[in-house]
Amino acid sequence: MTEFKAAMELIEQTPAVVVDVGRTAANIERMAAMAREGKVKLRPHIKTHKMVPIARMQIAAGAAGITVAKLGEAEVMAGGGITDILVAYPIVGASNLDRLMSLAERAKVSIALDSLEVARPIAAAAHARGLEIPVLLEIDTGLHRLGVLQESAIALAKQIGALRGLRFAGIFTHEGQAYTVSGPDGLRNSTLEAAQIMAEVAELVRSAGLNVETVSMGSSASARFAIGQPGLTEFRPGTYVFNDRTQVAQGAAAPENCAAAVIATVISHPRDGEVIIDAGSKSLTSDRMIVSQSRHSYGALVSDESIEVVRLHEEHGVLKTNGATLKVGDRVAVLPNHICPVINLHDRVFVFDGDEFVGTWAVDARGRSQ
Repeated sequence: MTEFKAAMELIEQTPAVVVDVGRTAANIERMAAMAREGKVKLRPHIKTHKMVPIARMQIAAGAAGITVAKLGEAEVMAGGGITDILVAYPIVGASNLDRLMSLAERAKVSIALDSLEVARPIAAAAHARGLEIPVLLEIDTGLHRLGVLQESAIALAKQIGALRGLRFAGIFTHEGQAYTVSGPDGLRNSTLEAAQIMAEVAELVRSAGLNVETVSMGSSASARFAIGQPGLTEFRPGTYVFNDRTQVAQGAAAPENCAAAVIATVISHPRDGEVIIDAGSKSLTSDRMIVSQSRHSYGALVSDESIEVVRLHEEHGVLKTNGATLKVGDRVAVLPNHICPVINLHDRVFVFDGDEFVGTWAVDARGRSQ
């Protein structure tokens, strides 16, 4: 695995995010090949990278379109020429409806929702503008965040399908609960359970006379188990593009598949066994591992997983050295627990291809949380 040694030497100001573009391209192609073999459409979630160049790489590798959480992300991606976009988040409020309609007039936009209260205003706004927007009904397969339960799906699907301005297009879930179980068998079983629920709901909705074009799931950790399951037509992974400690802990990626890290500088050595780095929660995020056996730290060195970031303040990270000799001024590369919020904390990333510096890329949709 690359240890980002060239980046540690060449980057002048830290903390900084470094991306290995060759490794990123390999991750993109690996997932695209999995989707081709499983005969499903790939619609990656750009929440991980938020960068137009990487979205273009995903489309070039065969992705049917992209997934976003917020309209701000969709607007940035549409402005960058990405024109098939699923907004996987309930859209509420008059100003957001105006933005959605404007976006739908210049791109192929679909939406996900889980209530008639959200669906009706969107339908009215779309009908008034002469638009018909495809809708995916979100199903709760166990995460208990958004989504309706299986027994409520048919009635709500029929109500959505009757609204002028909307077109019922299928069902959607995020099987994020799979991250919280222990071991590959638990992850596999949780994923297969979610896939079975989705297949059953799809058949129930079809039996009610509705066309279910799309049955969509999405999670990088569950991809190897979900893709190819009966009835699944679309998959929406995000983190796979870079990977992180969580994906490695879940067995979804090997350390050599991790394509991004945070370069930091040792700024203090106040105690034996600990040093302070200049990357705190504003660079690494305060996300702990959600994998059950690894909840105690905020990141680890790419070169040595046993050297962990054990405490975070806003601008300070406390690194437990585990016997290693680190002195003030030394550079380290930290592999984050969760790369998605890390990218959103930085204006730009430093792009390398192995040891060759390629340039910097702006995080185009950084902070677009509205």
